[in-house]
Amino acid sequence: MTTLNDRPETALLVIDVQQGVVENAHERDKVVSNVRTLVDDARRAHVPVVWVQHHDEHLRQGSPEWQLAAELTR
Repeated sequence: MTTLNDRPETALLVIDVQQGVVENAHERDKVVSNVRTLVDDARRAHVPVVWVQHHDEHLRQGSPEWQLAAELTR
C-alpha cells in the first residue's frame, strides 16, 4: 500500500459517496468502510480531504439522497 509520507502535494478526493449513489451498491458497507478508513488516515496525516458531491435532476442538491453516506459524516 502506498503511504502518504513526504508527499506535500497530496490530497484525498472522495467522489460521489452519497446516499443515493451508494445505497444499492455491491458490498456497499465494505466500500463505505474503506472510504472512512482512507479519510481517517488522511486526516491523521494532515492530508486535505476534498469532498465532491454530484447533483442532477435525479439527485437534487440538498435532498437526503444527495447527502454523504451517514458513516462519513462527523
